Amino acid sequence: MTKIIAVEKKSPLKGKVLPGDEILGINGFPFTDILDYAYAEEQDEADFELRRDGKTFHVIYVRKDYSERLGLSFDESAEIVPKECCNNCIFCFVRQLPDNLRETLYVKDDDYRLSFISGSYITCTNLKEADFRRITEYKLSPLYVSVHATDETVRKYLLGIKKAMPVLPVLERFVSAGITVHTQIVLVPEVNDGAVLLQSLEDLYKVGVATVAVVPVGLTSHRENLPSVRLLRADEAEKAIETTERFYEEHPNFCYCADEMYQIAGKEVRDESYYGNFEQIENGVGLIAKFFGELKYALENVRPSRKKKKIGIFTGVSGESVIKKAVGLIKEKFPALEINVYPVKNRFFGETVTVTGLVTATDIIDNYKDKRFDEDYLMIPSVMLKEFGDVFLDDMSVKELSSILKVKIAVSHPDGESFLKTILKGEQKW
Repeated sequence: MTKIIAVEKKSPLKGKVLPGDEILGINGFPFTDILDYAYAEEQDEADFELRRDGKTFHVIYVRKDYSERLGLSFDESAEIVPKECCNNCIFCFVRQLPDNLRETLYVKDDDYRLSFISGSYITCTNLKEADFRRITEYKLSPLYVSVHATDETVRKYLLGIKKAMPVLPVLERFVSAGITVHTQIVLVPEVNDGAVLLQSLEDLYKVGVATVAVVPVGLTSHRENLPSVRLLRADEAEKAIETTERFYEEHPNFCYCADEMYQIAGKEVRDESYYGNFEQIENGVGLIAKFFGELKYALENVRPSRKKKKIGIFTGVSGESVIKKAVGLIKEKFPALEINVYPVKNRFFGETVTVTGLVTATDIIDNYKDKRFDEDYLMIPSVMLKEFGDVFLDDMSVKELSSILKVKIAVSHPDGESFLKTILKGEQKW
């Protein structure tokens, strides 16, 4: 049971609510987590069901000013503990991880609250009626849903389950309640591509979701005792792009293929205007176009220089052509710069994994252990690191890698402006 541990002096509930009171519910909802409290703070009226000394009572709070806050603090039981995923997706990345990583990396979450708060994708297979009520009552929007296929037989196969509520009625329920829904389809060759993909796009458009991202399946070399799945071939990626872009022509800003799909197909991504408001940017949709738009704008607004400097840039294999193109643009304005691009083959997860965000310090060392770097500094993008930290997925820090390579390392945010600033000035303060 969640306890109130403090009441601020200026709280409108001062004297009515005491530290040590147990909070049972708000506005007719059982108190589940901090979201209930956050929602109550935005209401004109809130009914708190509390328990003190074994007795239950109610406190009605009427707000007098919109900016007024309730001023309550709770014990740790109010924190959101992620709901674990009960699916067994045939492409689940967590099940493809090597042993002996941080415990948190092996947690499979499937939680609508995290979808709302941080944009993580959910399957909706574990939602109960109370969850639906909470989502619609609190207007938890937007939500992000992994659909994969609207054909239910195909969908259940991909999710690795035998029973699940059909996804289209779930999405329709959200949309009719005013919830913005962004969806994704992880494309597995010979499973949910071709006619299944087209049908999924048609169904999702009819039900009213906001966007669809079509993302190629990702596989590591650690797939013991998992279903047989292969990567998309270039021709299959090209067909997926054709299907998605043809649908886009009829319904602009609705469906997109991830940048990685274009890289697999050997095609250039679309220009910046194609991607609307970049709603699927976290899914790798429009990242390259946005990066070059930012870089070109930054180059237009910086003074040219002939100052000499030597820099090295680490990137994943799939990012090599992008970084080399970016370096070409920069050198047009800064011809005295010497910039080397160092692609890193991923041996930690397997060489089928080519994205920059999954490159580890161990990979960099393994790829370039015999290299003597003479650059002024080496650059890595922040996507290689744990969020809000300076540690790679293999738990090695940037400082440790710098010591091993015997060269200073500068970290750049992945946007075009930060990329240019880091090349010109070294490590930036974020």
